[in-house]
Amino acid sequence: MSNWTAPTHCHRDNSPRRPGFSAASLRSWLAKTWSSLFAPPPALNLGRKHRPDYWLVVLVVALSLIGSVVLFSITPALTGGNSAQSLNFMLRQGLFLLVGLIAFVVASRIPLEFWRRYGAKLFVFAFIICFILPIMGRFHIPPAYCTNGACRWYSLGRLGTFQPAELLKFATVLFVAGFLAVRTAQNKLNSVKESLLPLGLMMILALFVIVVMQNDLGTGVSLAAIVLTQLVVAGVKLRTLLWAGLALVAAGGVAVIIAPTRLSRLTTFLGQGNITDHYHIDQATLALGSGGLTGRGLGQSVQAFGWLPESINDSIFAILGETLGFLGLLVIILIFAVLLKKIISKVDFIENPYLRLIAAGIFGWLAAHVVMNIGAMTQLLPLTGITLPLVSFGGTSMLFIMSSLGVVFAISRYTTHRKVTAEEGDERANSVRRRRVGRSHYAHRGSNR
Repeated sequence: MSNWTAPTHCHRDNSPRRPGFSAASLRSWLAKTWSSLFAPPPALNLGRKHRPDYWLVVLVVALSLIGSVVLFSITPALTGGNSAQSLNFMLRQGLFLLVGLIAFVVASRIPLEFWRRYGAKLFVFAFIICFILPIMGRFHIPPAYCTNGACRWYSLGRLGTFQPAELLKFATVLFVAGFLAVRTAQNKLNSVKESLLPLGLMMILALFVIVVMQNDLGTGVSLAAIVLTQLVVAGVKLRTLLWAGLALVAAGGVAVIIAPTRLSRLTTFLGQGNITDHYHIDQATLALGSGGLTGRGLGQSVQAFGWLPESINDSIFAILGETLGFLGLLVIILIFAVLLKKIISKVDFIENPYLRLIAAGIFGWLAAHVVMNIGAMTQLLPLTGITLPLVSFGGTSMLFIMSSLGVVFAISRYTTHRKVTAEEGDERANSVRRRRVGRSHYAHRGSNR
């Protein structure tokens, strides 16, 4: 007979259990994520102030003047010789240039602490006005202004139009720089749950509003370039960057496939399509080729007489080639290259991680525009509706690009005399005591302004 006795109680599993999904846990995660996304960056320990990099001013003014002179020269072609319309066009472009220069000066004088404190709030504001714009356009609610199936502008009456996506680019630079600076200070930069996932969700929302709701793939590429450049400079792991890049390529492919116009541009770039599909790029190629080595000269453009679509905006590089020739284009490309080099070089001489990331984001923004615009006009890339910075006609683009360059100019007052690694910059930025702060390699002896 067996001596086995039945147990009087059941064994309890006291091992820790993973908490299940609940509405409360979701709300808690969302609240924590929201607070982390919009937490202010670490304090700006700027160090000694010195002379800024005045070469930035020279390069910006040079590009702006070249663009304005060429635009003025084709005014008769754009207006059919109407004197009143020509004068109105020139006054508008002159006003845009003046407003842009004022924006540059104002942004360069605003304390950098202001951007640290209000950058995230500016991003929320820009996102909201971008989001409601296509909704207002769908129901024909003023001041929403839609054309060619896209709602991207607010009508300001006699003042023209305002494109909020340009503000969103500027605000994205400030917001992402602040978020990554906070995560770097907390040593959580590569945390998927606390850093990469929240930032990814915010940028997915922004790209959805711009690419899907506003039908603006060019601006979406610009936003992606801003964020990717900042992630690289911040020090995110290469594996994460590769996954992010693949995700963006896949999303871009879907955005192209679902839009007939984008798909047509891609097939045209690949050598397919009909004569109508090839018209734009054929006219751009004709303009570049007819310019020859030295160009037709100011006021001698033929393509500006309605042959080349978007001749003052997206296709301005082709008009520049026709007017100034191959040598003129080389000068313009060289100026852009020097300007971009000046901006990205600031990253190596800035100790504060927040300011370092701002400079990186502005570099990504401008570089994306320059590469996509010139690449489209020279058949190296598919056509995209994106302007050439400081050169194309347009007030909103000029306003915020000038403002961003003004911020870079302000940052150039606080560079050091030698390169600063990311780790060294983070350590010094979190230290109250600043020893042996280097003088800028731009500063003149005896200058302490």
